Amino acid sequence: MSSDKLHVGFLLTGLDGGGAERVVLNLAAALIARRHRADLVIPRLAGDYRAAVPDGMRIRRARIPGTDRKLLRALRRSGVHVEATTVNPFGVARSWPALGRKGLRLPVRRRHRVHAYATMIARYVREVRPHVLVSALPGADAAAVCAAQLTDRAVPVVVTVHNVPADYFAPEWLEASRTLYPLADAVVAVSKGVAESVQSLGVDAERLRTIHNPVPTDSIRRLAQADVAHPWFADGAPPVVLSVGREGPSKDYPTLVEAFGLARREVEARLVILGKLSAPYRARLESLARRHGAQGDLGFLDFDENPYRYMRRAGMLALSSRSEGLPTVILEALACGTPAVSTDAPHGPREILGGWGDLPPVGDAPALARALVATLRGERPTEAALRARADDFSAERAAAAYVALFEELVRR
Repeated sequence: MSSDKLHVGFLLTGLDGGGAERVVLNLAAALIARRHRADLVIPRLAGDYRAAVPDGMRIRRARIPGTDRKLLRALRRSGVHVEATTVNPFGVARSWPALGRKGLRLPVRRRHRVHAYATMIARYVREVRPHVLVSALPGADAAAVCAAQLTDRAVPVVVTVHNVPADYFAPEWLEASRTLYPLADAVVAVSKGVAESVQSLGVDAERLRTIHNPVPTDSIRRLAQADVAHPWFADGAPPVVLSVGREGPSKDYPTLVEAFGLARREVEARLVILGKLSAPYRARLESLARRHGAQGDLGFLDFDENPYRYMRRAGMLALSSRSEGLPTVILEALACGTPAVSTDAPHGPREILGGWGDLPPVGDAPALARALVATLRGERPTEAALRARADDFSAERAAAAYVALFEELVRR
């Protein structure tokens, strides 16, 4: 087949503001830039991403209650084609025995939802005939594999795994993945460590690939030039230690706040956490900051589709995670020329920052504090070196690797 005619159907359960969703949209944009076609088949049109949906992408959504009308209008205004499709409940009911005979184990509480999404995907495959399906996150992964069974494997399925399953998957999804992932035509892990963890789920080595997350460095640098009104990021203000991510135990923000409190005794700085955090969780972190004498230097920003403008003006990025697949946020900061410090979370940070300085142990606040202080005092690579490191993970390189995989699967 000619490589300029690839047609890829991407599968997500929503457009929530997470890293995996951003990676999928970045990959779609890179493929469209290479003149391939990219669709997004999504059961729930809701979430935070709007501008991140690339021009030229076509979206097929389910016609169900709960559609985010503001998101729908924003996408249509930007020229993204959005098509609604009805999910036939009788078709969903008919899929149950068909999938049951395949021996697929699905979480009982999520089974109907997965079957409904799989039925929607199967209809898309029959009507549109894409060359390949690409899924991300457990719900979409399960639906993709089920849809392949419903269509007699008419289209190859590529499952992408963005974190260590044992650390991130709920127990019922972890059990389901042991029967689902080996049925995918290919499984892409975003780092070598994630690939090793996926093999424990029974995925054959010949079906497993490691492809790093695509980082659109040129786009990031352009967006980073946007203005920031927050006074903490103004010229002449104390340097900001920036952390970007969602609430969750894996991000371990308490250790970061404690480390910042220790570092604050030696250097003048402020800590800003950007992302979706609940009011109780913010209160907990504020209480911890007071305990360490840093209550006036901790601030919060809500989710922002353009975090790069803050990254460019921050003194550094800090990651305190307990587990990571391949933390794209580090690469985004490096693309902005901003230094990053991360815990030695398995597995991604070492693949990015290994040889670039210390990686403090997970949960070790004093060690993380020492790394913060060293970076704020100027012990860091040059801005040019940071940008060059980000270019090693460019969207163009990732897209080329994915295209090679897709073409191999189609030839089979």
